[in-house]
Amino acid sequence: MIIRVTLLFTTILALTMIGASSALAQNTACPTCIDDPIAMAEEAKLQAVPVSLWIGSGTYMMSDTVTITGHVANIVEGAPITIKVIDPAGSLVLIDQLDVDSNGDFESEYAASSWHYPGIYTIMAQYGSTARDNKVQFELTESEKMDPVMGCGSNMLSIEEMCIPYDIEGGKVTGTMVNSDHNSIVLDISAYDGGQLQVDFPSEVISDIFFVMVNGEESNDAEVDGQSVKVHFIAGTESIEFVGSHVIPEFGTIAALILGASLISVVVISTRSRLGLVNRF
Repeated sequence: MIIRVTLLFTTILALTMIGASSALAQNTACPTCIDDPIAMAEEAKLQAVPVSLWIGSGTYMMSDTVTITGHVANIVEGAPITIKVIDPAGSLVLIDQLDVDSNGDFESEYAASSWHYPGIYTIMAQYGSTARDNKVQFELTESEKMDPVMGCGSNMLSIEEMCIPYDIEGGKVTGTMVNSDHNSIVLDISAYDGGQLQVDFPSEVISDIFFVMVNGEESNDAEVDGQSVKVHFIAGTESIEFVGSHVIPEFGTIAALILGASLISVVVISTRSRLGLVNRF
């Protein structure tokens, strides 16, 4: 009898413990278990990283708008986010301060056209001390379709009525000019990096090239081989000038012919007029 009572008590105790364990498991279950585990991991990451920073794309064109969004883990009352943008040459091209909302979020937009050189840019976000910062990078490229220089196609120089092909690395040509006083051709360039420019000039445009100037100073790093010229330049270069013994006139060949024909017409008309005024006997 005593053995039966003991077995009954043991059974009741075991069932009680099982029920308690089940209840405890139910009471301690995560109330957000139905949420996306990836989203939960991202939320945990946000709470661990002092400053998080995102951009909409890894590549932008100069015609695009760069959108920056971010989040701070711990809000400091009255403290703004400092945004800095560094260009491919390492220069600071933008600094801005953004307010953080009550959720710790911040956002801003910037026109990529305000940054002149293609290449890799770095965006830095700092919140208070340098220990609370983050950064992202993106590549800025030129627009899909660039405006032709002075009426010629891409990678073509327009000098009077002629379009002359050229090759350039580290920059782009933005304009051309004939300097008849110096017997030279001047190219305006935008150099976002160190590079080189090579042009094969027709002799009708400029001949006997013997001197090359970069930013108004003689270049010691230019190679002249007849009408072919290769010149090296550094980042930030704005102009390259090719000096020869002869350069095409500031007005083109066609314009000169038209002017000549006009002068001949004027002379003929004037002569006939004078003959018409002579008294005939």
